[in-house]
Amino acid sequence: MKHSRTIISVVVLVALVLLGGCATKMEVTNPHQGDITYLYKNLPKLHVDFFHETSRTDFKNAYVDAVRRTENASDIDLYFSLRELASYAKDSHTSVGLTQELVAQLSAIPAQFSYVEGAWRVSVVERMHESLLGGEVIAINGFPMSEVERLASPLFSHDNQVWLRHYLSQQLNLTNLYTYLGIATSPTEVVTLTVKPRSGGKEETISLQSVSANEYGMLSFATWYQAHPETGATNAPYRALLLEEKNTLFVQYNVCMSYEEHPLDGFIKEILALIESASFDHVMIDLRYNSGGDSRLLEPLVDGLDVLQEKQGFSIDVLIGEGTFSSALMNAMHFKKRTNARLVGEPTGGSLNHYGEIKQFSLPGSGIPVTYSTKHFVMDKTYQTGSLIPDLVIGKTVDDILSGRDTVVEMLLQSY
Repeated sequence: MKHSRTIISVVVLVALVLLGGCATKMEVTNPHQGDITYLYKNLPKLHVDFFHETSRTDFKNAYVDAVRRTENASDIDLYFSLRELASYAKDSHTSVGLTQELVAQLSAIPAQFSYVEGAWRVSVVERMHESLLGGEVIAINGFPMSEVERLASPLFSHDNQVWLRHYLSQQLNLTNLYTYLGIATSPTEVVTLTVKPRSGGKEETISLQSVSANEYGMLSFATWYQAHPETGATNAPYRALLLEEKNTLFVQYNVCMSYEEHPLDGFIKEILALIESASFDHVMIDLRYNSGGDSRLLEPLVDGLDVLQEKQGFSIDVLIGEGTFSSALMNAMHFKKRTNARLVGEPTGGSLNHYGEIKQFSLPGSGIPVTYSTKHFVMDKTYQTGSLIPDLVIGKTVDDILSGRDTVVEMLLQSY
């Protein structure tokens, strides 16, 4: 790709909030049990349709099991028990979050994993093991990754497999999780990681010592994103680049919010004015890293591009992927329905027809936040359940990630 010129870039700090879980009569004997009972009683009442895929009997049995585990449970065990109860909503928006006190109690191995090209891969690792970047993770403590994923699945609220893996990747290095799942006996023990190197050599098993959350930031890491493509993820909430070699305007929209430093409505007006004056051949709208917010904010851009496309005839490609969730998925469908746009990339983390419009409460004992859905969105009554599938599927590759190439953008530019 030739050098591109930055037109608009806004940098902000984006705070992410993790999400939450509902009653039978049982004597409350400790604070942990009190929080479990509070969630059990209240979450089904507040959620718009908690039992749409869950039987009341199964949920009650899960509650009884959770209460039985509280007698000698740690705060982190409580957190995972609450997550497991909340996941009975079968709703990616309904989940349990972390408090600062809980974060301080977490331990993790110095590695992180991502699901790419049909396997779990090493995406971050302590620098001494840099050669394993991109390698396939075969097992953790001898447990095959398929088994680890199966055991962890009930703890991660999801309504499709794409979001499960995207969400799981954020906590798959926690040794507290390993202990809760029974693949480790203590969060402080050494963890063995079996990896098949990207080079295709023999499997390697390495030992990694868990560290606390405070110690984690002191380590030196290698990451497979060290070579970063210009069109890759950024801290900017929204920005635009001119990809000059193909007369293409690239617009990246990373969060469905407007920021005071550069209001979104002003950004949209700038984009539309630029397109009207410059006569582009192609426009890319990148929603791959957008986990949602307020879907209504992007409506003026959808409507404006619809009018300009009819006048000028440029193509519109909307890029989607595992990080496209909630309101961002709705924006993708708005482009699909109201412009002559093509969806390109990978299946979305969000489900096309989904629960959302979240609200939140805090548990009385621990202060742990619980989020829940208050509305059911049906974008297409005829659509199969699960992820929104692109019109043109282009999956990212390990080789491209390591070399700093944006697979989707590169392949689109080559096709123009």
